[in-house]
Order: sequence, then structure tokens, then C-alpha cells
Amino acid sequence: FFTAGRREYFNKGVDLFIEALAQLNHLLKQDGADVTVVAFIIMPGNTSNYNIESIRGQSVRREIRETCDKVAKNVSERLFESIMKGSVPDVKTLLSQEDLVNMKRRVLSVGQHHSLPPIVTHNVIDDVKDEILCHIRECKLFNNVEDRVKVIYHPSFLNATSPILSLDYEDFIRGCHMGVFPSYYEPWGYTPAECTVMGVPSMTSNLTGFASFMTRRISNPEQNGIYVVDRRYKSFNECKHQMANVMWRFCQLNRRERIQLRNRVERLSSMLDWRCLGKAYVQARNSALKKAFNVEMPIPTFYYDQNFV
Repeated sequence: FFTAGRREYFNKGVDLFIEALAQLNHLLKQDGADVTVVAFIIMPGNTSNYNIESIRGQSVRREIRETCDKVAKNVSERLFESIMKGSVPDVKTLLSQEDLVNMKRRVLSVGQHHSLPPIVTHNVIDDVKDEILCHIRECKLFNNVEDRVKVIYHPSFLNATSPILSLDYEDFIRGCHMGVFPSYYEPWGYTPAECTVMGVPSMTSNLTGFASFMTRRISNPEQNGIYVVDRRYKSFNECKHQMANVMWRFCQLNRRERIQLRNRVERLSSMLDWRCLGKAYVQARNSALKKAFNVEMPIPTFYYDQNFV
């Protein structure tokens, strides 16, 4: 799961998201579930640099990946040579002594880290005043071993050149299972729309233009991967429980069901095509010009062109 956006803590519903994650963590532990949920909060904050724990963790992960790739290559070559000689390879000889030593080194490097995984990727300036960090600490989401929900707060924009999360925003979205954007107010809401275009299920609130747009056009948004939280008529605690239940149900889906849901979401992307939305933008602008300056502007003719892309 992830949430992202401008630094509007309450308006973007980050407080509600964190509370719902704490509730989800409780539900999953109560059920004894073996699923692990990683929740990303991508929201720029006042930082100085990456923290040491994050850089060290990425370095260890990179070394493990390189070792695994090297061992896999060595095993593949030994398999190939053995089969080319017309014999079934002995499983005990597939791993050389050097391979075993390298793997033991990587295991030891992991065992040397006794501290919990950090909840934030950067050094936050005056972190006691950072609302997100304070709320995560208040909810005790410290990435303990027994926690089923792990939190990663990334107080910066995503960039493919980052040593911590080396992904552009689009690639990051496609790698997630659900975007969560329970805004308290949003005239439109591009973040859930971006998820929809990329075939990623999303959660939004009924106080957003996006939710209003989709619910008027889809008879059952939830079956199509658009989850709408009622922030208009329900209290904060009721919304928290509603969000936690939605995320808990999502965690019960198997891989095939998640793929089917993503396919249904992606089929909605045509509704958000600029050929559909662009005309409405022009009409809104023309209406504003009419009211403010009494100027009438025509709709560009290419919006009526069937070949317009």
C-alpha cells in the first residue's frame, strides 16, 4: 500500500491512513496471518540527507543480490557442463566451497544488524515536530518483528537516481498493490486517477471529485478496484475501521484475484482519457471567463474529431 502527495497532512488524510494501518496491523496479528504489508508514505518533508541505517540496509541488500546472482550463474554453468557430458549432476557438487563461503558471509552481514528497520529513509530536521513521524510513533508502528504492517516514510519525491528508492513515480505505482488517498477535501484527485490509468486499485474518499466522477459512472466501484471511504457522514473512527476492513479484505485476496482486479481497474482507464476529460476542462474555463469577463469562447473543433488523440 502507499499514499503520496503534497505536504497536506490532514487534508490528504495521512492521519487517517496511519490510524487505519495500526488497526490493520492489529487485525492481521489477531488472525495470525502470515502476510506482511509494506506501507509507503511518499510525502516531501524537511530533511538533511539519507540516514545511515537506510544506506547501510541498501548496501547489504545489494551485496546479497550480487552474491545470489553470482552463485546462480555458477550453478547454471555446472549444470550445463554436467548435462552436456551426458550425466545427471550431483546436487552436492552444484555449490562450490567458495559459493558456500560467500553465502555465509552474506548471512553474517544480515545477522549483524540487531536494530529494527528504520521507519524513515532520511534524517528529518526537528523530527519531534514532523506530524507523520509523531503519528507513526504514537501508533507504535516501529516495524517490530511481530508486526504484520511495516511502514516506510520517504519524505522526498521519488527519483530513479535515488540510492534508497531508485524508481520513478510511475514505476513505483505499478509495483504497489493499492494506492490509499482518503482526502478530507479534493476538487479532483489526480493520485487515484493515476493509479486507475496504470491498473492499480485505489482507495479514496467521497469528498473528492474523483470519487464523485467514478461513482456516477460505475454501478459497483469496489468490484472494479475503486474503494470509496465515507468521510462525509461517518466519524473519524468509523472511517478508520472502514479503511482497515477494506485493506484487511484486500490482504485475503490471492495472486490470481489481485491480477483479475488489476485488469478490471485498467479497463476503466479509457474513462480518464484526455479525449473525455479535456472537453470538460475547456468548458469549465470558458464558464469562468464568461462569468468573470463576459467573454464567450468556443469549444475547439478537434474535441469533436473522432481521430483526436
